[in-house]
Amino acid sequence: YSVTKSFTSTLAGIAVDQGFISSIGTPVREALPNLVLKTTSPEKDQMTLRHLLTMTSGLDWEEGDPIYRAMYASQNWVNYVMDIPMSEKPGSKFLYCSGCSHLLSAAVHQAVQNDLPSFAELNLFGPLGITGYYWEEDAQSIPIGGWGLNLTSRDMAKLGYLYLNKGQWNGMQILSEDWIDAATQTQVQTGDDVGYGYQWWVDSEYEAYYASGRYGQFIYVVPRLDMIVVTTTLPPQDTWGISLIHDEIIPAIID
Repeated sequence: YSVTKSFTSTLAGIAVDQGFISSIGTPVREALPNLVLKTTSPEKDQMTLRHLLTMTSGLDWEEGDPIYRAMYASQNWVNYVMDIPMSEKPGSKFLYCSGCSHLLSAAVHQAVQNDLPSFAELNLFGPLGITGYYWEEDAQSIPIGGWGLNLTSRDMAKLGYLYLNKGQWNGMQILSEDWIDAATQTQVQTGDDVGYGYQWWVDSEYEAYYASGRYGQFIYVVPRLDMIVVTTTLPPQDTWGISLIHDEIIPAIID
């Protein structure tokens, strides 16, 4: 589910580190030059990759199954998302948007010569020893940015370990420390008790950050405790799953 978003963000960071993407300030229209849109506006032209990363695109997106079904029915997911009308000026308001994560995936896919799967294998999955994974693609064979990456719990933990160790893996710098620092700190307030970075949630109360997906999927990283927690199921009687970490695991570690 949406833990995929944090992998998409990581690949965007690697693409920036390696110069495939010059800046996250790049306009989305520039990063996706083949867009054929029915609706345009000056505000839409101002949307950048940074706005996608921080869920501040300004698109009038309504998260949920109806819009997911419409995307699956579409022959061009990227055009579909970008044709959604604007409701805010980009950068002005946080609005959780899985479609924005897919635009980000498409932008990275475009930047790495339309072969994000190979780029991901060479620069992330391969070095981390992540095997046996499956990543669902859209109608244009672009890996879905907001969901659809299937991994074992241990392979999910490897992403947390990479971030915990500031982008290093077996002596290799897979992702820059600067990107990790920016991705895991609050870039925008969400209106709730948590902040949002670059497709990572930020839990300042516990000095932690985490990837979060539907039905209890978590990669929860607490640097001060040198701890990573991965869950792939929703605990009984729990509507979110994170209370297991807050109420049971963290206190046990501290004790």
